[in-house]
Amino acid sequence: MKNFITALMFLLSTSGSSAYADQPALSLKDAWIAEAPPVSKVMVAYMTIINDAAEDITIVRAESELYSSIEFHETKREDGIARMLRHDKLTIPAGSSITLKRGGKHLMLFNPGKRLKAGDTVDIKLTTASNTSQTFAVSVKKSRF
Repeated sequence: MKNFITALMFLLSTSGSSAYADQPALSLKDAWIAEAPPVSKVMVAYMTIINDAAEDITIVRAESELYSSIEFHETKREDGIARMLRHDKLTIPAGSSITLKRGGKHLMLFNPGKRLKAGDTVDIKLTTASNTSQTFAVSVKKSRF
């Protein structure tokens, strides 16, 4: 009986932490992909990425079945000249967020497999340095430039 109670206590304690561990730590707010002209081979995505975890989360990969590749980019202005910088990762501080926006950090989406129009939805999978992934549905909208 003592072994049964010990085993039951172990199962209950691990199931609670396991359920918590399975909860997504990242969420997106105002995520959208700018509709591009039909001949465009590059699109851009903007969003706020929220980290609800107690530790920093580093995103090391973004991917979608509809694009040949997705890269992390940032627009920097120096001496009146805008330059596009590619980043290998994005780090979201614990309990905080980062905003991917025009004129700053953003996702570059290359070679769409089909023409995407306002109202379409694209699944984008974000993978972290700890090799966990989350997939988010992101809407295509008319560009607001």
